[in-house]
Formats: sequence, structure tokens, C-alpha cells
Amino acid sequence: MERVRAAVIEAETGLLAGSEAWRVLAERVSSARAHLVLLNEMPFGPWISTGENFDAATWAASCERHERALPRLGDLGAAAVLGTWPREEAGRKVNEAFVWTAAGGAEGVHTKQHFPDLPGFYEARWFQPGERRFRLAQAGGLRVGFLICTDVMFNEHARRYGREGAQVLAVPRATGRPNRDRWLVAMRMAAIVSGCYLLSSNRAGTDSNGQEFGGGGLVVDPTGEVVAETSTDAPVVCHELDLDLVAKAQQGYPCSVPEARQGH
Repeated sequence: MERVRAAVIEAETGLLAGSEAWRVLAERVSSARAHLVLLNEMPFGPWISTGENFDAATWAASCERHERALPRLGDLGAAAVLGTWPREEAGRKVNEAFVWTAAGGAEGVHTKQHFPDLPGFYEARWFQPGERRFRLAQAGGLRVGFLICTDVMFNEHARRYGREGAQVLAVPRATGRPNRDRWLVAMRMAAIVSGCYLLSSNRAGTDSNGQEFGGGGLVVDPTGEVVAETSTDAPVVCHELDLDLVAKAQQGYPCSVPEARQGH
């Protein structure tokens, strides 16, 4: 039976690499002895899309904070670190998922495709979808598919990842306290229809703009059961992923149900 240790977190909003909060987080993650760790969505610095209007200086500062953080990801002690960062891609401003390893650095693998335009989350005014690529990435010996926050609400992506052989869905989030149950339903369903483990990390607390984030990093197994969840007292949790369970789930219902033929 093959098992891999994966960690999820809830990190304070406004986290800065090299800060005291980062040192504490790194110690907790390292102590978990995880092969792979998922950071929350755009983890470094303030949540920029709180602002109703795009601001070039705020955007540039966020890009710089994330670039400066890359050399510190090794502090977490994991073979692979997953997260997202703000990037420019072919003239578009994107929220890009990356996989970091000590040997290869950070590689972009997916750009967020679905953006809300709501108070506190005016993402559609700050980002563009970028190239549409829902492709598998190799991370810590696992085949990983990214669904960045709102992407997880579109179940067709999760199902396709499962059919392409994903073992893990990585869902970095920046979500508030309201509608927590709705997010939980979406993530459990994504795990069920893909037959994958789902890992999700989130921001926690209130930022300098008064924007509140709900925490609740979690691990969902391929049957849709929540098997680990962070809290204020335990902001880092680790779970051993049973890859045999993934293989079994992807051979069974509902993953085994064939796609409907077009026109039927």
C-alpha cells in the first residue's frame, strides 16, 4: 500500500515570508514531515482584490512579495510546495498555480479560470483567465490537478482530472466565513467525481482592509469524507494519502459511469 504524507494549512492573512508568523508556520509544517504541502491562494501579503478598482502599484507590490518568497519555500521542509501567485502572461494578469521543488524551483502549471465580482472579492477586475490549461502536474511523487478556489465550483474540471489519472486535487482558497457549507459541498463532490484526494488550504483572520477569511484547510478522501481539517489551535494538519484508495475509487461509482454521448 503506497502512502504519501500531505499537509494543508490555514495561514494568517497578510503572511510575509521571513516574518515571525512565517517562522512559526515553517516549524509546524516541518514538524509534520510532509512530502507535499499546499499553501493557500496567493498567500503572501494583503488580499489585493478587496479593492473595487484595479491599482497598478498594488498589483506590482503583490507580484514582488510573491517573487521574494520563493527562496524561502524550502523553510517548509517538504519535497514539493504548491501555491498560487500573481503573474503576467502574454499581457494578461493571471492568478497562476505553481509547483515548487528545491531542485527545479517554481513552475507554473494552471491559471485560474473562474472569477467572482463581489464585495471583497472583485477578482474579475484584477485578473484575466490566462491560457486555459487544466493539465496534470508532478508534485512530491503525485499526479496533481489544480482547481484554484472558484474553479472547484465547476465539477466538470474535477471529473476530467480524475479521468486523466490525477491522484490529488489541489484547491488553494481565499474564502470568507459565510457559505462555508457550500464550499464544503463543492469540494466533497469534486473528490467524489474525480476519485481523488482533495487538499485545500485557506487564509484565516481579518486583514488590514477589514476583509475576513474563514480558515478551514482540509483533506477530503476519494469517497468524499473529510479526513483532516485545520483549526485555530491546529493551523497545520497532515494526512497520509492512500493511493490504493484512489485507484479503487476511480474504478468504481461514479467515476466508472461513462460520459454521455453528444446529442443524447
